[in-house]
Amino acid sequence: MVKQYFAVCELVFPAQRAELRRIALALCRGGVERMEELCRLYAQTPERLMEIRSIGAKSLPVIAEVCRRYQRMGEGDGKP
Repeated sequence: MVKQYFAVCELVFPAQRAELRRIALALCRGGVERMEELCRLYAQTPERLMEIRSIGAKSLPVIAEVCRRYQRMGEGDGKP
């Protein structure tokens, strides 16, 4: 689900398309498959995310924005 949601976010952030794809691939390789898990990890233990290969400090703001959008969607916003 992470990879699919990041692909949807490419429409919202077209300038960050390559970065979104890189981060999604790294997260999946690191075992983070669900958006709920990603948002929980980001909120509780962002240092755990940075242990994943190819995820660093520059990736965290992108992950934060994707998680904010995902959580808003869950609240009924309906937008990625």
